[in-house]
Amino acid sequence: MTKSKKSTGPISTQGKAISSRNSITHGLTSRKWIKEDEKVLNQMLMICDESSKGIRNQVLLRLGYETMRRRSEICRFRFEDIQSLDNKKFVILLRQSKTDQFGIGKRIPISNELYRLIMRWAKLMGESHGYILRSFKRNLRVNASLNPASLNEILKNLQRKSGVLDGEDLSGHSFRVGAALDLLERGESLERIMLRGGWKSDSSAMRYLRNWNECSYYDSPM
Repeated sequence: MTKSKKSTGPISTQGKAISSRNSITHGLTSRKWIKEDEKVLNQMLMICDESSKGIRNQVLLRLGYETMRRRSEICRFRFEDIQSLDNKKFVILLRQSKTDQFGIGKRIPISNELYRLIMRWAKLMGESHGYILRSFKRNLRVNASLNPASLNEILKNLQRKSGVLDGEDLSGHSFRVGAALDLLERGESLERIMLRGGWKSDSSAMRYLRNWNECSYYDSPM
């Protein structure tokens, strides 16, 4: 004889939204897509001091968040890629990406604050050419570049010192997902976010964002 399952009654629309959002968040965590949104970003920026490493880390955090690029792409940005526009705004050129194998390139807007921070970093190093992000030698002189694998270690170290998202490890994808969710919650369309982050429409990240968007719709007051 089998026992019948106890009915818990109909689930409200809000309940479905919460359940779905929890499911999505669980999926995000299981894929190590812990989001680095603006709140987390600011907490990590607060523990960056004014030393050479501190300024480098500030550049790394802001560059990753604002450009929403993969860690290998972040590490390939060069000082020469920064361009000034007629309206006193700035862009940075992404020369090639995973979804641009022919090297057509793409100009990505960056804030004036990030531009000034990069110029400050260049002045500290005494260099204004080559890769923007650099690793350090033991004598604290800079190397010519930063290995993409080192980016995750820097993030984990900053995360540990700031105490954010205890128990979950940030990674290069955290920039992309966190910034994308911030844009989504500010009303940006999925299509524009997809173009900004260089995602394909059928990618798992885009499916995640679509589901999150649907949950946000149900959560909003009618």
